[in-house]
Amino acid sequence: MLNRPLEKPDSAHPQQLQAEARARLIMRAVWGGYVVAGLLTLFFQIIIRLQECVGLPACAASLGKAVFWSIVWPFYWVFYFNL
Repeated sequence: MLNRPLEKPDSAHPQQLQAEARARLIMRAVWGGYVVAGLLTLFFQIIIRLQECVGLPACAASLGKAVFWSIVWPFYWVFYFNL
């Protein structure tokens, strides 16, 4: 039988805390990059699509597609490059 004091469930070793902090930092960078790529894509899509606007319904549909692509496009590149 081991004579170790019982650890509290919420206490963690310093190495575990550092690993968790590092993982959070990496995920924050990944999501931050995704947001930046999405905003750049939205900006580019709006510029391109505004040049082709003819009427309000067509323009609204085109700008709606711009928002959709700004969300989907950066995610697509991750799979395209097999990252």
